[in-house]
Amino acid sequence: MIQPPPSESHPGADTGAIRAGADMSRLRDAPLLRAHTWWQSLPRQRGAAQGLTLPDRTEIDPLAIPDLLPHVVLWAVLHQPDGGLRYRCRLAGTGMVEVHGHEFTGQWMEEFHGAENARIQPEYDFVSRSGQPHYVERSLFWMNRDYRRYRRLLLPFGDASATHGGVAKILNVAHFLTA
Repeated sequence: MIQPPPSESHPGADTGAIRAGADMSRLRDAPLLRAHTWWQSLPRQRGAAQGLTLPDRTEIDPLAIPDLLPHVVLWAVLHQPDGGLRYRCRLAGTGMVEVHGHEFTGQWMEEFHGAENARIQPEYDFVSRSGQPHYVERSLFWMNRDYRRYRRLLLPFGDASATHGGVAKILNVAHFLTA
C-alpha cells in the first residue's frame, strides 16, 4: 500500500484518520457497497508516472450506475506544476445539488467547501496520491436539513492519455442518513 506524505497544502491534516478511510471493510450501506463493487469490477490500466493501477475515466458509464447518479459528484484532479493538487467539479448529481441547495458544477473545491476545505481536501489528496478509495462518515456541517450525517466514498479513476499517469478523476458517492 502506498502511503502518501502528509499534504503540504494542509499541514494540520490528521494523516492517521485519513489513512483509516482506506479500510473498505467498514462499508455497510447498500449504495456505497454497490458503488465500490462496480468500481472494483472495472478493467484496470497502469499509470506511467505514478505506477497506479486504476480504472480509466472512460470506464465511467452512467448506464451502469443509474441508481447512483443523483448521489455522485465527479471531481477533476488537476496536478499542479509545484506538485500540489486542485479539484474542480465536473458533474454534480441532482440529489447532491438538492442537498447542497445550489448547482456547483464548475466550482473549485476550495470555493465549494469554503472554510471546511482544509479538513476535507486532504482526503481527496490521499486518493489522488495513493490511488485507493476512501470512505468516511461524518456529521453535516450545514444546517436546516432533515438529515444530520452522511457517508461518502471516493473512487479514483486514471486517464490513459494524461502525462502525469495518476488519478485524473475522483467519483464522490454520498449517502445521507436521516436517523
